Formats: sequence, structure tokens, C-alpha cells
Amino acid sequence: MLKTRGRPKAFNEDEALQLAMNYFWEHGYDNTTLDNLLISMGIKKSSFYHTFKSKEELFSRCLELYHRDIANQLIALKNKVGPKETMLMLTQMTIKELQDTGKVRGCLLMNSGQECYNKYTDLSHQIGLEFNSIQTLFIEFIKEAKEKGEVTNTKEPKQISGRYMNTLNGLVVSIQAGASQELIDDLVESLKEILE
Repeated sequence: MLKTRGRPKAFNEDEALQLAMNYFWEHGYDNTTLDNLLISMGIKKSSFYHTFKSKEELFSRCLELYHRDIANQLIALKNKVGPKETMLMLTQMTIKELQDTGKVRGCLLMNSGQECYNKYTDLSHQIGLEFNSIQTLFIEFIKEAKEKGEVTNTKEPKQISGRYMNTLNGLVVSIQAGASQELIDDLVESLKEILE
């Protein structure tokens, strides 16, 4: 009797994608090798190529997943605590991550934007689209906060959103660069002032 070759072991594609996203987020695109991915995702090379085709395609899917997850989390939080409080809570979560782990991962889109800019054209373009979509979400939050009287800043929602996102990213980068507590506190205060 001939032995037939069994099917490759099935894996949960969504779980593997989540594991890959976290690995990229922690280590960056260039510092992640195929071997790193196979180990972190717990899959074989044949399964990887059959499902994800390449490291770049996998990363592209991770960026989509990150964007979708972040947008869903922000909307859910906004529906629970309101738009302004949601944006202030992002600052608090950044500080809590620093206190709990001693470091801050920051935003995968911002981190990847710096890494891929002028280096990986397709990824860089995708990152720009995903980032703009998040900014549009924040613009909508600020419009709603203005309508509710939570934000009285007279600037346009797009300006407020841009300043908020740049200052929040500045907070993350400053923490990653080893900024003093005084500077961190000042940036947190700036974020509160932007949303006044």
C-alpha cells in the first residue's frame, strides 16, 4: 500500500498575521528576516510563500491590519468616552506603556513611514494612505468634539488634528530618544492645550 503525502499542517492565518505585525512593530521592516517571521508566526516556509507570497506583501497586509485595528479601537473608545477624551487617553496610554515596559513602540505607521520613505515605493505610498485615513478619523473626532463644546480651539479641525498627531508623535520620538521628564511633561501639556 502506497503512503500518500499528508496535507501541510493548517494554521490560523489571522493569528499568524497578528504575530507578524507585532514582530514588525517591535523590530522594523529591515531588521526582520524571513527566518524571524517563520519563527514568530510558527509556520513553515512553504506555508508562508503559499499564503503571503513575500515579506513585502506580508508587511503590506500587516499595515492594513494595524490600520483597521487602530481605527476600530479608536471608534469604540470614542463611542464610550467621547472624542476629546479618546485623544487625551492616547497620551495617557503612551505614558503608561513607558511606565509599564520602560519603552514606547509608537505608531507602526509613523515608525514604518520613517523607515520606508524613499526606499520602498509601494510600501511608502500605502503608509501615506493609511496615515491620511487615521488623520481623517481624528478630524472627524475634533469636529464632533467642537459640536459638543469639548474643544473650543478656533482653528480648523484639520489644523488641530495635524498639530495633535505631530505632537503625539513628537512625544513618542522624544521618549525613544531618552528625553528628560521635564520635556515629556511639557509635551503632554502641549497635547492638552491643542485639544482645549
